[in-house]
Amino acid sequence: MAKILISSLGTGRYKARGEYEPTTYKFQDSDKLYSTSFVATALSEHLQVDRLYLIGTSKSMWDEVYQYFTNASDYPFNEEYWAELGERVISYKLGQEKINADELREVNNAIDAYLKFLKSSATGGSQCFIIDYGINESEVWQNFDLFMRIGEDITENDEVYLDITHGFRSIPLFNYLMLDLISILKFKNNFKLAGLFYGMLDVSREIGYTPIVDLSPLYNITLWTRGAYNFINFGNGYQLADVIDNPSISGKISDISDMANLNYVKDFKMEVDRLEFLLSQQQTTEHIIKYMQPYLGQFISYFKGVSSSSELQLVLAKWYFENKRFSQAYICLAESIISKLLEIYREKDVSIGWTLSNRKKIKDLIFNYLQNSEFSNIHKEYDIINRRRNKIAHAGFLDGDTYKTCIEDFCNKLNNVERYVFKNNALKKIPELFSFNRLRAY
Repeated sequence: MAKILISSLGTGRYKARGEYEPTTYKFQDSDKLYSTSFVATALSEHLQVDRLYLIGTSKSMWDEVYQYFTNASDYPFNEEYWAELGERVISYKLGQEKINADELREVNNAIDAYLKFLKSSATGGSQCFIIDYGINESEVWQNFDLFMRIGEDITENDEVYLDITHGFRSIPLFNYLMLDLISILKFKNNFKLAGLFYGMLDVSREIGYTPIVDLSPLYNITLWTRGAYNFINFGNGYQLADVIDNPSISGKISDISDMANLNYVKDFKMEVDRLEFLLSQQQTTEHIIKYMQPYLGQFISYFKGVSSSSELQLVLAKWYFENKRFSQAYICLAESIISKLLEIYREKDVSIGWTLSNRKKIKDLIFNYLQNSEFSNIHKEYDIINRRRNKIAHAGFLDGDTYKTCIEDFCNKLNNVERYVFKNNALKKIPELFSFNRLRAY
């Protein structure tokens, strides 16, 4: 595990040749003051990082970086190299050949020497990266490629600190967005964004120093956003649960996610009801719950008023389909037909239980009795839906409809099930026409 600081480097406030205007920085949790021309030095010392990635343009103050880190460590200072690098920075004009990695190799070495001076166990590997100004799409994508290469060096359990103080306003914003993207792409070897720092230069004159503030809560907003979206739209609340401090609500959201993924319909509804109760009783100052509660309420309201197992399965079939979980949609739609018919029999005889054997009897009813009756439409619809469900369950290796047909025709099947099964009052006479005792459980 390494502690990595990613920082943007600006042009600095140039006083005279080889001299930049320093700024006094201070952290919120310390009384120590740091006088330096760029905030990465203060962050490196305060955080005791192992590696520093500096990102800047060819116009950034690379000469100042080299001079500062050599003076602050025991790394030998090469005045000729420093002067040449400073001349490259000062004379650079847009459109000219950029400073390259080879020209900054000595800067990398000086940074590592400084980090090892601060902490002997520092792993090193610091690098300086030259990016384009980003004034057109081509330059934006070149910067994208560069940052993705940085992401390749971030490994599992690394702690990453991002500094967004210096540079064009677009560069810190770009760095922030790219780090967020990399965290998504590298989810299997997840790293931790341990800090998001900003040196508030605008208030320096008012208070006599530049406070360095940690804006990590702003990054958490992106986690809240993704977590809430995944939960509301897909029933996947694992990420949302991770960022909620309340263990009761967090636990319920995780349970609902498990049950939605397993299609445990009965338990799913119970946990949704429990979550609703918890939210109604909750008096919290936790921001995520306070602001996400209306959206969690929308999710809960989707299942409001459901009064039977078959109706819940039908509602879930619709919800799964709307959220593109097609296999579970077909499972619930097929099972809703079985459940509804079994409920009709149970209205006549409560001793008929919710057993697997009895559900098999309902299938016997559909295939061997309803097929040639006034309820033949139920047989027809169930047969098509069940065939599609079986093909999905066998990963598409059975003969049958194409996947596009399964998706495009689902709403038609859903409407037919509502029409022929759930809104068909004539079904109440089925127990009289077809005795439950005559049905067989295959």
